[in-house]
Amino acid sequence: MAGGVLSISFDFEMAWGTRRNARDLNHAQGVERVREVVRGLLDIFIRHRISATWATVGHLMLRPEDCPDGRFPKRLPAPSPDWFSGEWYDGIPSMHEQRGLRYYAPDLVEAIVNCPVHQELASHTFSHVVIGEDACTREVAQAEFDTCREIAQRWGREIRSLVFPRNKVGHLDVLRETGHTCFRGPNSEWFLLGTAAKPIKNRLLSRLTANLVRVLRFVDESLVICPPLGKAKRVEGLWELPHSMFFPGCTGLSKFVPRESQVQRATMGMQKAAKLGRIFSLYTHPHNFLPDVPEQLEAFEQICIAAARLRDAGEIEIKTMEEIAHDLSAGRNLHWAA
Repeated sequence: MAGGVLSISFDFEMAWGTRRNARDLNHAQGVERVREVVRGLLDIFIRHRISATWATVGHLMLRPEDCPDGRFPKRLPAPSPDWFSGEWYDGIPSMHEQRGLRYYAPDLVEAIVNCPVHQELASHTFSHVVIGEDACTREVAQAEFDTCREIAQRWGREIRSLVFPRNKVGHLDVLRETGHTCFRGPNSEWFLLGTAAKPIKNRLLSRLTANLVRVLRFVDESLVICPPLGKAKRVEGLWELPHSMFFPGCTGLSKFVPRESQVQRATMGMQKAAKLGRIFSLYTHPHNFLPDVPEQLEAFEQICIAAARLRDAGEIEIKTMEEIAHDLSAGRNLHWAA
């Protein structure tokens, strides 16, 4: 029996994850190239027989038959966070507009669910509402969870796993009641501890904190040290799965981090997970592969090659979030749980 387990998950959100202003029609220009990234990742997973979890914003799953007039007809309760300018759904284009390629991706969802190597379709809520913020009421959370699951069912998939937008956990009772079994827990990186306990109201202090986090993340990514491993925890009737390592992007300070060091860090994490019987969780966003898509895919494939070697040697298993939760609930691989 393999000792440890590797879980790979993607926060698949395209333009939804970075919206701040409903009137900004130029928002997220270029994110359409994520299509190249997703197809490249699926090719890698096929080559190395690797399953991953795609935590997908439900709105990306919408197909033309779901939107008779080019837009989703169901009116959902929406949050009013203080960091967002305008009404939540204002500015969302029709799927028939060119900008719609940033907000609808049924072509990519089809590629994910039809991949010959099983890929898990999970939830990132319906419209990337930050569930863990005060602006998200119980009513909003339930609508976000339920609607995403409903749309996924039209693809023949039953969603069991969720990744919280911005990793801000909240409304776990609602998550359990809507049929989910597991979620990815809050960030565990040392430089983020304490920053997410309460939102910072002062804008200047918030900006300074964000800049400090960017610098500390750069330092962390630059050091070739083993990322933290974790164990699953039972929380309010759900399995909370841990974070281990974020696969960095190639913009901002991260562009100065050698890709080879990321491959080394991930390999060290997987080897240690195999030795200790722990969970090594690797996560990122497809848009983190932009703009240097070929180089980023090459580095990510090197990690997958190392993972496949460890798997084929019987040292680790590679499982989706849903599969890990299912094993634990069935009493298998309990050494992965705290």
